Amino acid sequence: MNVRAPSCVFYVDPMGKRIRPDFLSQHFPDFLVAHQMKRIRFHDLRHSCASLLYANGVSLKEIQEWLGHSGISTTSNIYIHLDFSSKVSSANAIVWIFPEETKV
Repeated sequence: MNVRAPSCVFYVDPMGKRIRPDFLSQHFPDFLVAHQMKRIRFHDLRHSCASLLYANGVSLKEIQEWLGHSGISTTSNIYIHLDFSSKVSSANAIVWIFPEETKV
């Protein structure tokens, strides 16, 4: 049996009206205000997603494929942001080279 997926998928609201592709990005600011959240761009969620995946051990290659980037450099150089604890861990990795009396 050969079943073909529809070439175009439409999403509808509870009234059966088609939801426009830009609905989420257009209404995202209202969602943030309604939930008393910091104002960010809808696209910033991609950066947060990439950074959270990376912080939880997902490989750069997997994140690249998840986000649909053609090259891993885009993922690593633009989308992955280290959180504060990662920066502290990096600093702690070399802190042993400083004499005890110079540490703050």
